Amino acid sequence: MHRWFAALTLVIAVSGCARSSVPHPQTAPFPTPLAAGRDEDWPMFRDDLERSGFAEGSTVGSEVNIAWEIPHFNVTGYAAAKGSPSVVGNMLFCGTDTGRFIAARIDDGSIVWQVQLTPTSHGIHGSPAIVGDVVYIGAYDGTLYALERQTGLLLWRHKRGYQVGSSPAVVPEWGIVYSAHEESPDGGGFILALDARTGALLWESRTEAHPHSSVAVDVARGTVFVGDNRGIMYALDARTGELRWRRALDREDGKADIKTTPMVMADRGLVVVGAWSGKVVALREDTGELAWSHATGGRIMGSTARLARDGSVFVGSPAGELFAIDDETGATKWTFHVGARIMSSPAVSGDGRAVVFGASDGNIYAVRADTGEKLWSIHLGGKVSGSPTLVGDRIYVTSHGGGLWALETHG
Repeated sequence: MHRWFAALTLVIAVSGCARSSVPHPQTAPFPTPLAAGRDEDWPMFRDDLERSGFAEGSTVGSEVNIAWEIPHFNVTGYAAAKGSPSVVGNMLFCGTDTGRFIAARIDDGSIVWQVQLTPTSHGIHGSPAIVGDVVYIGAYDGTLYALERQTGLLLWRHKRGYQVGSSPAVVPEWGIVYSAHEESPDGGGFILALDARTGALLWESRTEAHPHSSVAVDVARGTVFVGDNRGIMYALDARTGELRWRRALDREDGKADIKTTPMVMADRGLVVVGAWSGKVVALREDTGELAWSHATGGRIMGSTARLARDGSVFVGSPAGELFAIDDETGATKWTFHVGARIMSSPAVSGDGRAVVFGASDGNIYAVRADTGEKLWSIHLGGKVSGSPTLVGDRIYVTSHGGGLWALETHG
């Protein structure tokens, strides 16, 4: 994969562009990786390796308007939550449910480059991770791709299994990218650790069922966490892949699937995850022992977010409630009633003011993080299952059968 290729101009107007006219990624030499990005960026799913959903440096005002939209971004009816954008500097990166992957300017949404990944059954539902000059993204063809950030040229690809619905995690100081892959239509899966520069396999570890969950990392403890569709949580040694512990979550009506991504609360030594049992659980990082459990109602599809300074964890329920949970005890602090299914993972603004999330009624909501009082909502059309990305005073989000929006808040 490492051969020289003439530079390509991949700036393509999005309007009127047929899917067949989007080029496949081309190869390029690997650039020199840069240091980890700025705190104010949102470089991967849930913003950081702990998957906290806390957007440092961002603000949410009391009013909102649409800054721009890329229409018809997602067009299939596949039920999984749509991928969410990642933002680094003045560029946004996001995949579609047809396998098209774009880089766009955040000021106006204009496309800088786009590539069509190998045709897949469901396209791209994960979110990219960007470190230095490289964009990492998995697709439903079972492949993790590394693309050059400025051009979209292919650096390497690593195929394992038949689908990737998760989002990669990259630890810059280790030079390792972690990715969860589904083995086959019959089940099973793999957690891979790859050399971030070359795509070479460092280790792989098996899961019993499909890992729709993305990997979370506690860098200080050297542990990665992931869940699978049998409701099993795994803690693995980040350097070797050796199993440290596994825990099967309680089942309800025969279901305990973990579709969500774990969130690490390193200061409390806990990892938090929601499951199809309808419960959010906090497990001890070192042993997997249960610390607390909180029932929400409905099979949880969205991951949790945290405002550490207030000791709050936030999660949405398919039963139509957003919960604020005490991160030490698991007690309810407040609830906000939507009356529509919540698949979207909430995000917390860096000023600590707001929790932002989408719902199946087609709205994006912002509520006060301390009380749950509604700040505003805005209707975007089709159900909003994508998780909002907060950068500066902007919110970027995708929806089912709809577009990719940039919202601007003020006041």
